[in-house]
Amino acid sequence: MTDIAKVTVAKDALSSLQESINIGKEVLQRKLSAYQKKIVEFEKAKNMDTEIFKKKFNSGELGDDKEWIEWEHFANVVSLLQKKIIDLETLVGIADKRNAYD
Repeated sequence: MTDIAKVTVAKDALSSLQESINIGKEVLQRKLSAYQKKIVEFEKAKNMDTEIFKKKFNSGELGDDKEWIEWEHFANVVSLLQKKIIDLETLVGIADKRNAYD
């Protein structure tokens, strides 16, 4: 079961909150796109999928060269940004449902 937290927002502030959430989501999506482009560059340059890279890197097969550490960092940032976007989408969905009942 998912843990749930309740937040109380004044009705007249709800649209500002929704707008802020949407702006935050757009910023995260732009960052995500930039990091995904960098990952594609690594995949093309090394002729290796990121998932395969992560397995090899985490097992120690590839060593600790700067480029490998950078690729791992980009992959981790992409995962984190994707999670944050999903979290924000959940918030927007909840706020939208609440508005439908008013």
